[in-house]
Amino acid sequence: MSYFKRNFIKTWQFIKEAKSYFRDVLLMHGFLLFFLTPFLASMTRFILRQGNLAYISYDNLGMIAFNHPFVFVSLIGMLILLVISVFFEFTFLLLSIYFIQIRQPISLRQLLKGTLLQLKKIKFGTLLFFLFYFFLVLPITGMKFNSELLSKFEIPMFIMDFIFENRILFIALFIIGYLILIYLAVRFIFALPEMILKEQTFKKSIKFSWNETKGNFFRIFSQILIVSLTLVGFTGISYGLIIFAQTFVEKYFANYSLGSAIALMTVLQMVWLLSVIFSSVGIFFIIIDYMDSHNFLPEKPVWFVPEIKKEQKQWIKQVKSKGILILILGGMVIIGTNNYDFLEHPTTVRPVTVSHRGVDNANGVQNSIAALKKTSQDTHPDYIEMDIQETKDQQFVVYHDFNLKSLTGLSKKPNELNLNELTKLTVHENDQEELITSFDDYIETANKINQKLMIEIKPTKDDSPEMIDHFLERYGKNILKHGHIIQSLSFDIVEELKKKEPKIVVGYIMPFSIVGPPDGEMDFITMEYTTLNASFITSANAKGKDVYAWTPNDEETMTRMMFYGVDGIITDQMDMLNQTLVDETKITYSDKLLYFVIGMG
Repeated sequence: MSYFKRNFIKTWQFIKEAKSYFRDVLLMHGFLLFFLTPFLASMTRFILRQGNLAYISYDNLGMIAFNHPFVFVSLIGMLILLVISVFFEFTFLLLSIYFIQIRQPISLRQLLKGTLLQLKKIKFGTLLFFLFYFFLVLPITGMKFNSELLSKFEIPMFIMDFIFENRILFIALFIIGYLILIYLAVRFIFALPEMILKEQTFKKSIKFSWNETKGNFFRIFSQILIVSLTLVGFTGISYGLIIFAQTFVEKYFANYSLGSAIALMTVLQMVWLLSVIFSSVGIFFIIIDYMDSHNFLPEKPVWFVPEIKKEQKQWIKQVKSKGILILILGGMVIIGTNNYDFLEHPTTVRPVTVSHRGVDNANGVQNSIAALKKTSQDTHPDYIEMDIQETKDQQFVVYHDFNLKSLTGLSKKPNELNLNELTKLTVHENDQEELITSFDDYIETANKINQKLMIEIKPTKDDSPEMIDHFLERYGKNILKHGHIIQSLSFDIVEELKKKEPKIVVGYIMPFSIVGPPDGEMDFITMEYTTLNASFITSANAKGKDVYAWTPNDEETMTRMMFYGVDGIITDQMDMLNQTLVDETKITYSDKLLYFVIGMG
């Protein structure tokens, strides 16, 4: 018990000393946020343009490597530059916490000097270890190195859904892999600090960390857990109290709700700033504190020479004080103006409503005509999203999965059977069963009940070369006449459709975004909601592309997506979405503060 008490005391001291970390963390975050991150993104887009490439994703990396070797090598160069930049950030912040721990003042110039000296010593093996450590280990341990440069590297929710949706083997493997990575993260936690602070070789540092953590895994991990939970608790309670205070004002002092919202939003931003600082240096605090308490924190590095501070003249001090005061007041005016604009003029729009696979709250079998009719009649979505694949005889069947086994029990791919064979199979889902349907029957039914479709074309490597030609020849006029739209995960299919029939509305499905909205002829972009933010929507809209969120299934997420300005929502809960589509005036200031908090994450 005394061990946990000591750790809570240390964590509280860490929080109290926040002012000590302000300068370095804010300078680094400002540099990354306003200069380096935009520079890396712009350079990546520039490289892609040189190869006439509209985007970069998992599905075109092989093509880039074989057909655009110069672009591929340049992208590898950008990745190396990104890793070096993260290493620079890590070293800078580690040295900052180290000098705070040993109570030794250090100037910004000396800090940068020490960081740059470490960059000169980087070797290929160190870089590989760093890549492994920060892209695969620390980001999933819970006490991550919160870097702006790593903010794009998140696991999309659809992958997590795939893992945890009735797949025992995947769940077991995921949990085992997760535990292994946590174990490795702790066992190697002192390797990089040893290289940086003691200038040890890569091999010696790895060996030292492994030996030092032997038998101390739970001690170190518990400290990480305590600090993590304390920081999360501090931030969460602060956010909760701020939003509760705003709710209280709105209920009992409604006339002052806007003023209080502006003031409380400013306080909220200050708490957010503190949470950024804590999360950025928390891992370094744990490392340095442990090294110090176990007597292997090194003496001052050889490159460090204490500077003798010169006494400043009185008039210089006064000018600095007044300059700082003017900057603070100016900043408060700017922040207050921006907060007023955010609270009074949000980007809330009524999104296009789309029923995912034609099902509402498990009311039927996905992609079935029965579900299409029921969902259309009961919930009236703007579009019903459904999936089609090419069959062995070059027809089109309405089916989502690339294997029939999970829904029909037959271990075959849809493209291994003729349409006639497929439409005799029964799909079992949601305690119901329906026959697989052809696209001809599905679209005919939709037209009869005046229900527009969002048709997702799901390509496979076995599709015929003429698939899109056949599709447009059979359905192009029908789609235009009835206002149906199309989307696909295949960028090539999207571009081919727009080239051959520009009038059809076509969207590109992006599981995640690294460098922002892609260039291309698509009319809209569909993004997984966990990787979607207001910045992406604004950038896409500026390019004339609508953005659809896929698939928010709870009221809070739906409302937040609307608040970010999303143009459409694809959901499995259409009735809930209809209830959530409220007038902008019904969203309270406390709601807006909540969405702002979530959006900052």
